[in-house]
Amino acid sequence: MPVDQTLLDQPLPDLQEQALQWLVDLHDGRPNADRWDRYLAWSEQSPAHHSAALAAETLWESLGTSLRRPRRRGLPILMLGIAAMLGVSSLHQAQEQGWLADQRTGPGERRELHLPDGSTLTLAPGTRVDIRLTGELRLVRLYSGELHVQVGADPAHPFDVESAGVRMRALGTGFDTRSDGKGVRLVVTEHQVEMTAGGKSQQVDQGQALDYANGQMGTPHPVDVEALTAWRRDRLVFDGEPLGEVLETLGRYHRGLIWVSDPHLRALPVTGSLPTNDADAQLRWLEQVLPVRIRQWPWLTRIEPISQGHH
Repeated sequence: MPVDQTLLDQPLPDLQEQALQWLVDLHDGRPNADRWDRYLAWSEQSPAHHSAALAAETLWESLGTSLRRPRRRGLPILMLGIAAMLGVSSLHQAQEQGWLADQRTGPGERRELHLPDGSTLTLAPGTRVDIRLTGELRLVRLYSGELHVQVGADPAHPFDVESAGVRMRALGTGFDTRSDGKGVRLVVTEHQVEMTAGGKSQQVDQGQALDYANGQMGTPHPVDVEALTAWRRDRLVFDGEPLGEVLETLGRYHRGLIWVSDPHLRALPVTGSLPTNDADAQLRWLEQVLPVRIRQWPWLTRIEPISQGHH
């Protein structure tokens, strides 16, 4: 089906953009039946969700890419009648993913929060958190994104950040943590932090990082703290990271979606330093250093091999 350029040039309604984000995620790697279940459940939350999903699927196929449904998920959205009993699960999903979070930052937005206990939170773009400060508790729940915390001194009340089943407790004053749905990364900028997950705890010292992914905790290892926290100084620094990971970071600075048409491109190594205040310059730089071609619409950035763009 040819692309309707007039349609592509229009900004998308929020629900259609969310539906397209689902499709991008679903086509990142092999078809996944569980992901499709969650997408279908999302699409049946309301008639508006249903219409947005149908429109998104039509737009997706208009780009010349067929939907890769798992074999047992052959029915299109229009023929699925699974709306019953989804109200509770949809609310639970909204809570678990932080859609109702206290603080949320948009694309390219960095926010600094000064808390009543003297602590300071710096939120990177695309971050969702809840904050609970009581007489007994100092807790930040990170749903997605990245933050840096400078902890106000209060030995009687530990400061915890929780994300994806991982608890990070400040034993000093400063650390950075990132949660992307695949795992949690901790970088200690000052003193020490204790990470606990799955019944296991490890202490991480200043200048070290620790990762938790796939139910496994790694080993603390030295890192370039300045590079990993450069986002706080309006820079992004990459040192051989695969393009897939780089795009996850750049996606926090772009409105709309970023889609890699060829999964093999996601493994290409990327090295360089970029400003955070010019999203278009970031993409132009990728075209200069990698064998890729980038096509843009208001709601979608498509990254493809150079050869694919010149058929």
